[in-house]
Amino acid sequence: MEWAARAIGIFYVLGGLMLLYQAWLNWRLQRALSGLMPGAFNEQVGDGVIALGGMLVLASGAALAALSGWAVAAFLAGWTIQALYLLSNDRVARIAEPAALTGRRRSVHAFAGYTAVTALVLHLPMLGVLG
Repeated sequence: MEWAARAIGIFYVLGGLMLLYQAWLNWRLQRALSGLMPGAFNEQVGDGVIALGGMLVLASGAALAALSGWAVAAFLAGWTIQALYLLSNDRVARIAEPAALTGRRRSVHAFAGYTAVTALVLHLPMLGVLG
């Protein structure tokens, strides 16, 4: 069970790095386009939440890969940020656009997977895997 937990942790480390890279690209693009058109405040907040979520996914993956007891708190924090983002983004996003709808569907699927792993991580201390 330990090797599976470490593999899942490494997967989420890579996922967190990808989210941070996406947030960095968004900020660079906004900075480049700021002279042409002002950036929407909602988009800036969304990018900040993506960066925060990326850091929490990275931290939770690293804690799980290290089999640290901090993995429970990190996964719960990451789950909470993602849930709040999905709930608040539903009211803000332009869901009628096909690209937004596809992105939303992918986000919900990723959240469902993260929820399943969070449930697993919550059971790992009882199994003696996390220290």
